[in-house]
Amino acid sequence: MILALSFVFVTNLQSGNAQINSAEQSKQTTLSGDLQNNPIAQDILEKIEQTKQWIEDLEKREYERTQAQQELEEKRVIALERLNQDLLDWENLWANYTSRAAFERFVEDKPPQIQGVFWDQFEFKEMKVKAGRDALKEVIANGGTLSEARAAYHKAAETKRIELIEMNAQFNVNHNLAYYSQQLLFNSTGQITLNNYTKSKLAEYYTDYRSDPEYLLANPNDKYAYESFSTERDTQCRDGYIVVYRLPSSDYTCVTESTAEMWERQGIGEIIDPNEIIFDENSLTPAVKTNPGTKCKDRHMVIYIFDTKEYRCVLGSFAETWIEEGTAELHDLTHFILEKDKQKEIDNQVFELNQEINDLYDLHTLDQIQLKKQYDVMYKEADELTRQEEKNIQKKYYSSENMTKNHLASQIMELRENNESNKEQILKDKSQALEDINMEMHKKMQKMAEQFKNNSEIKLIWNSDDSKYQAEQR
Repeated sequence: MILALSFVFVTNLQSGNAQINSAEQSKQTTLSGDLQNNPIAQDILEKIEQTKQWIEDLEKREYERTQAQQELEEKRVIALERLNQDLLDWENLWANYTSRAAFERFVEDKPPQIQGVFWDQFEFKEMKVKAGRDALKEVIANGGTLSEARAAYHKAAETKRIELIEMNAQFNVNHNLAYYSQQLLFNSTGQITLNNYTKSKLAEYYTDYRSDPEYLLANPNDKYAYESFSTERDTQCRDGYIVVYRLPSSDYTCVTESTAEMWERQGIGEIIDPNEIIFDENSLTPAVKTNPGTKCKDRHMVIYIFDTKEYRCVLGSFAETWIEEGTAELHDLTHFILEKDKQKEIDNQVFELNQEINDLYDLHTLDQIQLKKQYDVMYKEADELTRQEEKNIQKKYYSSENMTKNHLASQIMELRENNESNKEQILKDKSQALEDINMEMHKKMQKMAEQFKNNSEIKLIWNSDDSKYQAEQR
């Protein structure tokens, strides 16, 4: 019904040729002709006027709201600026009472040589706190409860005793208060288990007074101490030794890694090839090999790489890619520390096994020596017996009237031929006996190697250079 009336209204408007002024149309709509007395048209006209008024009111209110919103934004900017300034003033007011400021006053009273260790400890604590806050924010952002967020904070910010011990050891090394190779001997509780392996490592330090930095610094004119070690820059040192340039004597020498470390620390030597002792170039702690507690350069992170079985500081983007590809993974500090304890046990097992193997080879060498002596005695006795028999024949010749010189010569010749044949047999028996005990030793070592065939940590391999078996970690 409404649609029909609208249609009639439009038709009548067209047929009546209503003249509407465009300027007035925006303010008021009028009727002409017969439509002025048409109640339906008048009602429609009234509704049109009402609608126009509503539109004007809405536009006015929208304008007023826009203006109010603009004023509110301006006031908000001003309020934010004032708030930031107030916060800055507040921070400046309480700057002397922050944990960092209080710690700085605490460190100032400590000897200069150990202040760096305290600051490393502070930064480690700050790192833990940040990890806790990040974990809390992540739980809240994912819709977790406050209780869950607190639990995540405490878990991430928790610092275990073994972590403090490990990091303190690293801090002392970084600030020249300890030797890295010595700190590796301590376990997670800060103790050294005295076994054959650790005793051998400790014995590497100061075994010769001529390698003691304090002695060399105190006796710069001791030519014997220097000349006895002197070598060339390109010398290929034996296993476990590296070439070091000695500053006091301006020459080169081969020393153990532990001695090289001491000399560099005391400023009397420089390692010629730094690659002999590899450290991570992206690490901010160059004195310690990279581990989960290492501070990396900006935008780098520590990951464990499976192929090389080592920790490295790599770019975060690379780390994410390698982790996704399954070629690397993240390790926490506790995991690293416990693995170090396990590694110490393996090192000692390998060391003791190699000692056992060396003892077996030493015993085998003694057996060889005894066997050779035994056959050498038989060889010598054969000559002595032959000479004695020759004397007996000669005595018989001189005491007998029937024995001719030809007969004497024939008997001596036969005696000597028999002796040569006998000695040749002795040498063959000696060679066979040596081969037998060598084969017996080889079988014994093969049997021992077979026992470690399925061992996941240790294996026995044949060292062709030394011509013997040796144990090593898988």
